[in-house]
Amino acid sequence: MAKKNKQVYIPWFDTISDFFDTFRIGKAENNFFTIMRMEDQAKGKLLFMPLFRGNFFRLVICKTPGLRFLLPDETFSTSSNSIYFTYPGKIESWQRVETIYGYLICFTPEFAGIDPLKPLFEKDFPFFVNGANSILRLSQADMDAIGHTAEALLDEMKSSNADHFEMIQHLLKVLLIQVRRLYYKDKEAKTDFQLKQASLMIRFRNVLNAYSIDAPTAKKEQRPSVRSIAAELHLTPSHLNFLIKKYTGHTALYHINEKILLEAKSLLTHTDLQVSEIADLLQFNEAAYFNRFFKKMTGMTPTAYRDDALQLMWRPLDTRNR
Repeated sequence: MAKKNKQVYIPWFDTISDFFDTFRIGKAENNFFTIMRMEDQAKGKLLFMPLFRGNFFRLVICKTPGLRFLLPDETFSTSSNSIYFTYPGKIESWQRVETIYGYLICFTPEFAGIDPLKPLFEKDFPFFVNGANSILRLSQADMDAIGHTAEALLDEMKSSNADHFEMIQHLLKVLLIQVRRLYYKDKEAKTDFQLKQASLMIRFRNVLNAYSIDAPTAKKEQRPSVRSIAAELHLTPSHLNFLIKKYTGHTALYHINEKILLEAKSLLTHTDLQVSEIADLLQFNEAAYFNRFFKKMTGMTPTAYRDDALQLMWRPLDTRNR
């Protein structure tokens, strides 16, 4: 199989405005800090966002369910009273199911005074670390407290005070401390066995991510397999499958196939590459094998998926859900 020159196929949103404009959720107030109620987003927003990266931090505070996140290493849905975390460079995607109530907060590291290279970063912001849990479930009382701070941020954003950004920085720090306390509280509630399982999942995901076509240090010239990943984790394939299934409810192969599928979907949606070229990039020996894999996973051919996905991206949210 001929080796192709390295290219980047997953879009990178350098500014908050790029993100707002692409997702069509409205106009960003600026490119260093924004907050808005999610129910106030523009009616023409996308229902499906293919894989992308952003150059800023983001908190998606959900009072109600309605989002399904499709990450390269896991798939999950939001529930009532949950917070989703993302950080610069994180690869993510989502599908919107219905109108969501809550808050979207975007901010740059510089505005928040956050330096990911500082020694205490992982301790101060454990939810913004690669491999950390992407979502935190809250009690109603905890969500009420988070919502109170978010509303204070919204009020300050609308104020005409000359020092309102100074106050926003203070309130943002308060919010992040609140989230940190809840994050550590949730971690302490888990047993030692659960923490060991979570540690294994982090290592499993990190190894799996090294097979991504856009991984900065990608060295693999083959598709990931349970056997190859188990070898890198110094486990037998059967033991890896047992541990992954016990922790997630799905086998290691399921997670591997989900990741390959997400990359395939992103390439089909974001590029004009032929299906045979995508099959080659994803290390399938034949396009026919890739077609069978894709149809088994989705119920449709890659070409049919590309046509449907492009239409879905530009379909406005059904106003009956508002």
